[in-house]
Parts: sequence; C-alpha cells; structure tokens
Amino acid sequence: MGTRRLLGLVAGISVWSWLAFGGLLAQSAEVPTTEANRTIELSFTAQKEHSDPFNTLELDVTFTPPSGKTIRIPAFWAGGSAWRARYSSSEAGEHHYVTSCTDAGDKGLHEKSGSVSVRPYTGKNPLFQHGPLRVAADHRHLEHQDGTPFFWLGDTWWMGLCERLKWPAEFATLAADRTKKGFNVVQIVAGLYPDMPAFDPRGQNEAGFPWEKEYTRIRPEYFDKADDRLNYLVDQGIVPCIVMAWGYHQPWLGTEKMKKHVRYVMARYGSLPVVWCMAGEVNLPYYLEKGFPLGGEKQAAAWKDVIKYGRAINGQGRLITVHPTGLEPLSGRLLYQEQDLLDFDFLQTGHGRREVLPPTIRAFRASLAAVPPMPVLNSEVCYEALLGTIPADIPRLMFWTNMLTGAAGHTYGANGIWQLNRQDKAYGASPHGGNYGTIPWNESMNLPGSEQLGMGKKFLESTPWNRLQPHNDWASWGAEKNGTGGWGDWIWYPEGDPTKNAPEEARYFRKTFDISPQAKVARATLRASADDSFTLYLNGKSLGSHGNWSTGRDFPAIEDLLRSGKNVIAVRAENSPGPKGANPAGLSCRLVLEFEDGKTTVVSSDDSWRTQQRERPDWQNVDFSDESWSQAKVVARFGEGPWGSRVGVDDEYFVPYSAGIPGELRVVYVPAARPILLHHLKVGAHYKASYFDPVTGKSQELGDLPPDSQGNASVSPPRGCREDWVLLVKDDR
Repeated sequence: MGTRRLLGLVAGISVWSWLAFGGLLAQSAEVPTTEANRTIELSFTAQKEHSDPFNTLELDVTFTPPSGKTIRIPAFWAGGSAWRARYSSSEAGEHHYVTSCTDAGDKGLHEKSGSVSVRPYTGKNPLFQHGPLRVAADHRHLEHQDGTPFFWLGDTWWMGLCERLKWPAEFATLAADRTKKGFNVVQIVAGLYPDMPAFDPRGQNEAGFPWEKEYTRIRPEYFDKADDRLNYLVDQGIVPCIVMAWGYHQPWLGTEKMKKHVRYVMARYGSLPVVWCMAGEVNLPYYLEKGFPLGGEKQAAAWKDVIKYGRAINGQGRLITVHPTGLEPLSGRLLYQEQDLLDFDFLQTGHGRREVLPPTIRAFRASLAAVPPMPVLNSEVCYEALLGTIPADIPRLMFWTNMLTGAAGHTYGANGIWQLNRQDKAYGASPHGGNYGTIPWNESMNLPGSEQLGMGKKFLESTPWNRLQPHNDWASWGAEKNGTGGWGDWIWYPEGDPTKNAPEEARYFRKTFDISPQAKVARATLRASADDSFTLYLNGKSLGSHGNWSTGRDFPAIEDLLRSGKNVIAVRAENSPGPKGANPAGLSCRLVLEFEDGKTTVVSSDDSWRTQQRERPDWQNVDFSDESWSQAKVVARFGEGPWGSRVGVDDEYFVPYSAGIPGELRVVYVPAARPILLHHLKVGAHYKASYFDPVTGKSQELGDLPPDSQGNASVSPPRGCREDWVLLVKDDR
C-alpha cells in the first residue's frame, strides 16, 4: 500500500505530517482531508525498476472537484521509486483523482485512483482565507480568488533559497521584518540564479545544487530544503513569486531540459498560492558573452517555447509573467506581444537616480496602452544602496510615481538582500569582475526605503486604491517665491581646466557664513548640482546625495539646522569616469535665507569657497579650520561652460503625479518640497485636504481647500517639508 501525507501547521511553522493508509486503516471509509486552499500531498511508488525515472517518466494526476471541472496537474519525482503530487482547491467537498503515467505498464503509477476531501478554511492566513491570486475584472489590478483586492508590495530575494540566508533563524528574521512593514510578495529564484556561472558554490543550499553536474537530472534533495522556505513564506501570508531560472541558463540546459525544470517546479509548488515568473532577465545573455548586454533575441525566442509549455501544464491556474532585462522595451508583454502568453506585465526599468524616471514612466504608459489590457507593475527598479549610491528617496520616487501612473503594485529591492551579502562574507565578484556593494543583508533589511514603501502602501490602502485612475492634468508646479531660484558659479579645485577634463576623484569644499544673533530665519533652501555627484552637509549634518548634474537637487526647509553665528556648507563632489579627454567636473550651490523681517541673504558658490583634494577628519564641522585649504576656482559662470543652462530645468516627468476618482477624491504625489497648483476643481464645491508625509508616514489636516474662479487651488508643502509630499483631496459634498 502507498502512503499519503498532508501539509499542516504546527506552532505557525510548516511541517509535513504522515498519514498512513494501509492495513486496518485501509478498511476505513475515511478520506484524507485538507482545508480550502491548503496543500494535500499524495504519494505513489513505482512497481517497476526505472534506471532514470526523472528523464524517462512523466506522471500526471487528474482531479475532479464537486463542480465537475477537471484539473490536470503534474506530479514530481521524489527520488528512488517515489513520486508525489500536491493539490489544493478552494472548492469544498470530495475531489476524485486518477493518475496517468507515460509507462502504462507500471501499476504503481498508472491509473491509481482515490479521493480527497476539502473542508472550509478556519484560520486567519489571508492567502488561505481569500485564495490565490487572479486578474481582477478591470484587467488592471490583482485580486484574490474570492474578489478581495490584492495590493502587490514585493521584496527582492533572488537568491533566498541558498544557504547564505541561514535556515530557519535568518530566513524567519527577514520574513518577519518584511511582513511587519506590509510586504506581501517575495520574488525568489528556483535555484538557477543570476550573477553567477553554473554550479557556483554561492548558489548551493544545505543539500547542494538543484541539478546534477552536466544537467543529467534534477536533485530532489535541493528542493526538499526549498520546500521549508517557500512553505514558511506562505505561512506568513507572503506570496512567493517563483522565478523558474535566470534567462541565460536556458542555452546551458537547452529547451527540453528547461521544460523539465519548469515542470518540476510547477509540480512541487503549484498547489501553493504562488505566482510564476517564467524567467528572470529573459532577454539578457550571460555576462561574458560577446556583445553583452545585447544579443539576447535567440535566447528570448527559446524561452517563448518554454513559457507556452508552462502555461499548458499550469493546471492549478497560477498567474504567469516574465521579467525582462533593463533594455528597451523594458516590458515583458511588449517583448512578447503574443496574446495569452502572460497574465500580467513585469517591467524592469533600470537602476540609478532621477534619470531612471523618464524611461520608467514611458514604459508604464506603453504597457498600459497595449492591447489586450493587463495589470502592470515594476518588478525591478533602483535598488536602494546599490553600489552605495541610491538613497531611499529614489525607491520612494519610483513607488509613488509608478502607483499613480496606474501600477497594480510595486516591487522594492535592497542591495545586500537580493544577493545575500553576509557580515562574515560578502557575495563577492560578479562574472564581469565587479560587485554591487558589500552591505550585509541584516543591515540592508533596515534601510529606510523598505519601511517608507510599506507606509505608502498602508496610506493608499486607506483609499479605494484599486479604483484610482491617473489624471496627469489635475496638478502642476506652482509659483516659487521670488529669490528662491537661481544657481551659483561652477567651481572646482584649481587643477588644469576642469571644464574639459579633471581627475576621476573626489574633491572637498567648504563655505562658512554668519547669521546675526538678532536675525530670525523664516525659511532656508539650499540647492546643489555637481558633475558628476555630491554629498551635501550643513553644520556637520548630511542633507543627502545626488548623482545627476542636469537635474541638481533642492534641500528646502533646512532653517532648523542653522544657528546664530558661524555656519558652514560642506560638499564632497566627485568626478566619475567618463570619455577620455572629455570629462569635465564642477560644483554649483546656492543657499537662500529668508528672514522674518522680509530681508533675504544669498550664499552662492564662488571663489570665496575653500577646497581640498583629500578628505580630512571632521572636515564637515563648523569648528574645523580650512585656512590651509586652497581657494576654489570659478571654472564657469552659471549658464556657461559645458553645462550650459540645462541644470535644474523641469522635465515632463519630474512633475506632480495625480490619480483619483472624479467627484470623490484625488491623490497627488509631489516629488519635491515645492508648491503646486491643482486644476479642474469644481467652482463653488467644498473640498477637504490633508497632507501625508511619505518619509515618516504621518498625516496632518490642511482643512478646507476652496478653488478660485478658474477651478484652481494653490497648495504649498507642509511646514518643515524638505523632500517629497503627498496631498489627499476629498470632495466634501
């Protein structure tokens, strides 16, 4: 007699408990039972000897639930003569099954029949309460099987099944942190990882690799260990978005072996409330291929055949998507324009700072305009702390602009987690020789961006978020106060001609200024730009960094950092590698102080600033002596030199983003601490407004918001706001 085992829960941890059906129990009419949407596992044992069962046999199980609709799922080889099938259903009642094996002569596998019983779920896990995910009726959002809206907030654990994230303690620690912050999806690869060659030791788990060398057969031992982790995520209410393999593994395995890999993963995990991402960077060749990153067309075409196969065997109907590389069109569905291949669209729109926003929004709009309509979300963009250069405001910018452009959700990524750096051992070199930074996963876990995106999700969920529609014409930039604009001269360390070429190094700058004890600063704004990047300090406190000279960055509402008497602006500016013979460097700054008596003082970059080639201890502080530092060189007046007048000019993408429901409410994300002008308000109507701080998660009431005779209303950022802000406007009728 065979055995069956049932997936259950003990003390909140997923375990396998055995139920034997043989001997006296076989005489009982009792049918193995599970709860709705929870896995039940059936075990089968081959009666014939098979020298290579994984490669020579296929076993399917067809279930017939009470509704009468048949569901055919693949079973998986579990080692030796053992085969298993995993099944779940939301439909209560008795479900009958029968097996079908490619070797019809093996009576232990072929035409085995029986029943399982499904009763209503009684627990509190939302994935079991509401069921797996599906596309909502509007084809723009995701929802659970019972119609409950699902706001996708994903985290990126590409290598989360390897042993560098220790099981169970470290895995549970990271999962608990993400659950607490509101994440409900983890993007995780099924063993064939990115950023490494085949059979790299960094890809092992406690049982080794997912495949034998030369890809002779799959290794169930690897996936036995993966079971623990994936079941644990589900037990915490987190949807595993399982990436079958990184795209460049396809040429190594070949199409038929990759289909076997997909079949195996679907058989083991299709009963869980998962989402299938059929490939990661499906159109990116291996890093050392000639012409990299171009030349992935043949690989992408081969994956198309694999995706079709996966859809054909996806008996439990889990959603299917694919992850593209960061090359145009930046979209899975625009890469594969064949209808019915994907259920929803994954974008990957690049890594960087503000320069990533235009291609991101263009990709969203192109995907949302494509036919047939489908949900769209950004599955990879601007990992926080990548290369130590992406601060939290950039992932925050991407989250809010993407959501108010029409996204069905968003995926966050943090450097140190996706590749699982450890404190005792960093991930190490990529195949191309570099690395993306050494911050360990447990430090990266506490980077501010993850909490800020969780707070953003919570705020949007307090609105009818799945009914919000983009309205780009509902808000625009408002008028700035006189004197707050403008820039200083371009300055640099006195070495050669920095307008043409400068060393690829950092230089350090200071400017001291005094504020009279009798003067009271009402408002202070500091703006800066550097070719290529800078970190800015005021009186020893870091205000932030920026890496795009053409946009620059404003630091408003800094008046509380000023003091009576001596103050100092300190800047670390760095010239990054560029074209040989044409790599200019420069720094431009401007501080505007507005006093309560109406007077204004401006401190701009000029030749009175001090500069040094090397960093010195405490150089950012007020009491540091810069008398030995050199006088800065004015290399160009603002508007001249290689930079021209292009700095700080607003583009069509760095603007307020609006979405809402006409006649009910509107949500406006403002990416800078600047005033805005609302449009298309109903004259004579009553509106109530409130602020939301996307950095702290705090809200404050603004009160009545009366439109003028043109249906417009001017709104300033909340007092003390230094970065982005969110406005919620409700029709008070």
